[in-house]
Amino acid sequence: MKHYMAKAEQARQMFIMHLGLSHAFRKGASSTVRVREFHIKFIHEALPGAGLRIETALTSIDTETISLIHMMYHVDGKIAATIHETLEHIYIPTEKSFRWPSRVQMAARDFHIPLPDLAAPKGLSTNDPMNGANLETLQKWGCKIIGRGVFTEPETDIFDRVSAQSFIGRLSDSVIGFTEAWPTMEEDDWRETGIIGVMLETRYRFHTYAEAGLPYVIFSGVAGVSDKVRQLIHHFVNPYTGRPYMSVIAVNGLIDTNKRKMAYLSEKNRKVLEGRVIEGLRA
Repeated sequence: MKHYMAKAEQARQMFIMHLGLSHAFRKGASSTVRVREFHIKFIHEALPGAGLRIETALTSIDTETISLIHMMYHVDGKIAATIHETLEHIYIPTEKSFRWPSRVQMAARDFHIPLPDLAAPKGLSTNDPMNGANLETLQKWGCKIIGRGVFTEPETDIFDRVSAQSFIGRLSDSVIGFTEAWPTMEEDDWRETGIIGVMLETRYRFHTYAEAGLPYVIFSGVAGVSDKVRQLIHHFVNPYTGRPYMSVIAVNGLIDTNKRKMAYLSEKNRKVLEGRVIEGLRA
């Protein structure tokens, strides 16, 4: 997942510069553009190091935010993924969003397109609010802690805030510990079956921008399950203030690597997962 966001960051920054904010990602700038929310659909896997071509346009713009669509293609032209993201124009001294300059509003007119059907959400809603949850709420829900640590300086951007891809990298490194979401992998012979977990679609929302030296804890829970997919919720929170950094809705499934197609949950494992669903869990 981190690989996709690192590529998207390059496309995002170039596009924003093209709209007239050539200073936005320079050290010492008084304003910048930050990701507030994004939705990814994984279509054909792109491994780290794989060449990608990205086409970017905007789907909406208002006084302080803009929504961009990134269409990621493999070098052979096959679609790899889509990323639809909402960005905010941030005034650095106050960390608050503020109006786009008129030149950006004018330039944006030439790059507006409707959201492509391929990028439309499939297994989740992008309209439902994502307000995050504090430490006390997560503990009441009974979510599992799957990771914890301290953000480091190499994970920050030029303005000393932890980048989107660094959050995703931390989640990717920790999610392997969320075994409760994968009863198939609790079976002794699962490695011989060729069936593995796969990410299909995710939605992320940032609530507080973190800095290097701040601690985090990742809480996770199962929100729902069907024949082929399960919906998982992840929350990053500060364990001392209790405030949320980021929340995630993830749609995951199983793929049969021998047949190269999605695999169904067994009746046994579906019942196991249904018993692990946390009622009222939300992002």
